[in-house]
Amino acid sequence: MSEKVVLPKFDLPGDRTHPAVKVVWAMAAMLLLCVGIVGLGLWRQHSLQMAAEARQAAIVAARAAEANAKIEEAKARAAEAASKAAIEQAKAQEAMAAKNKPAPAAAVAVADAGGAAAAGKHHHHGAPAKAGSKPVAKAGAAAADDKKATPKTAADKRDDAAIDKLLASFKK
Repeated sequence: MSEKVVLPKFDLPGDRTHPAVKVVWAMAAMLLLCVGIVGLGLWRQHSLQMAAEARQAAIVAARAAEANAKIEEAKARAAEAASKAAIEQAKAQEAMAAKNKPAPAAAVAVADAGGAAAAGKHHHHGAPAKAGSKPVAKAGAAAADDKKATPKTAADKRDDAAIDKLLASFKK
């Protein structure tokens, strides 16, 4: 028994990883790497989209504030025009009151007689002249005074171009 027994070296299958398992592990690592890259790309795209939405919201808010400022300016101009119209109307009423003071009775009688004489000279296609009718020139002058006395309202003076421009900016 003194002889040494030499056993052959055996390659046991459990000592090393099979090459197919190594390929599976490599494919899993590649899959994880690709999923990570796609996930980072999606996260970056989402953050860019959120930033763009925030910028757009800021632009909309700025335009709304600008539009509100224009509306307030238009309201102020309309109020100013209305106050000017009220002042002009008050002045016109004062002027009309000054013109319409009661005249002396003698002047009224002379004016009526002159009106009757003037009405008698004109032919009215068979209609008799009335004694108390006014001459046409005086009636026309009174109508012109009425037109001058009534100033334009604030609605007539309002600048519709600013409102149209504002509405056009909202349609964009």
